[in-house]
Amino acid sequence: MMNKNILTLLLLLLVNSLMAQKTTYNLPKTIDKEQLSIVFQKINTSSSSYYINYKARNNSNSILIVDKGLTSLEQNDGEIHPISKKYIVKPGESKTIYNQFRIKPPVKPSQDLFKLNLKGLSYASVSTPLKAEKLVLSEKATKTIEPFTIKILEFKTYSDRVYANVKCTYNGDANHLGKIDLTKLIINGGKAKIVKKGDVIFPGKTYSFSVNITPNGEELSLDFNGVLQDMSLEKISIDQITIKSTTYVEPVNKTQIDSTETVVEKIKKETVKVAELSYSDMVALKKDIELEMNSGGKPIDMAHEFLMEKGGISTIQIIDIISIFNLDGSRLKFAKMAYQYTSDKAKYHMIVAKLAYTKNKQALEEFLEQQ
Repeated sequence: MMNKNILTLLLLLLVNSLMAQKTTYNLPKTIDKEQLSIVFQKINTSSSSYYINYKARNNSNSILIVDKGLTSLEQNDGEIHPISKKYIVKPGESKTIYNQFRIKPPVKPSQDLFKLNLKGLSYASVSTPLKAEKLVLSEKATKTIEPFTIKILEFKTYSDRVYANVKCTYNGDANHLGKIDLTKLIINGGKAKIVKKGDVIFPGKTYSFSVNITPNGEELSLDFNGVLQDMSLEKISIDQITIKSTTYVEPVNKTQIDSTETVVEKIKKETVKVAELSYSDMVALKKDIELEMNSGGKPIDMAHEFLMEKGGISTIQIIDIISIFNLDGSRLKFAKMAYQYTSDKAKYHMIVAKLAYTKNKQALEEFLEQQ
């Protein structure tokens, strides 16, 4: 016979999980590496997404690259990734990385346990600047400084100055990173001014800058010697991270699970009840909303007062009521107002799908995350 204390504990955990509004998670410990440190700030879930935010700090003298599209969440033998985007974190600086994992089967929302693969982290090793010959300024002049291509996009001569717009394209592969340091660019043939100082360039991307030169009669040219770097990327390895909910309980043996199944079903059916409006109250509220709308009144304010008096309302009833409103914005406003009076908040994400516009769906999801 199963130990009575174990059974009591399991029943309490089940009741708590059934009555909870949302699943909350334990934040993983801070990760400290020689090159970087990672501090987790938020782990949350909705009916359509997981949200995992962390702050990455660059502890090295090299450039830290975060490609969040390579990060993955594993669960139920499924894997999902956030939208791909690359970030540059310079030495000594920090960057908050926002990851939204759109749920796709077999991945499910609000699960008690899942795995996080924190990949896409690397740093660029500083390399020796490339040697290069000067580029004589003229219309559409080009020069290849492997793996960079320099091109004059625009060249104009005025009475008192010469203007040039320059494009620098980095043609390296995915394991490299380009860098242009315009503080080392030498401009021959006159006094020149460059507003920009240069930056890091990803493979296949470009960096453009303009230069104004007050000529002194000599040949105008740009000396890129020592300006460009082709840096190798080195991956930073981080072990797979297990994320658990605050109510997660390690699985018990099969005998204990089998012996509690009937009790679990009984609790679901008998002890968990949803408070809701009576049939007559629902009819009255819907009728009053329609009258307020037709008379140009404030139906949501009126409904607010009605719910304050009556108390509980169910998610299904809210879905029924928002169908009355002609405008999707009014449906969103009503859904936000009614949330505090809803007895089965764990189902509230069902309402998201009843909104017509993507921006309103996202607004309601964000509202629910903050509750």
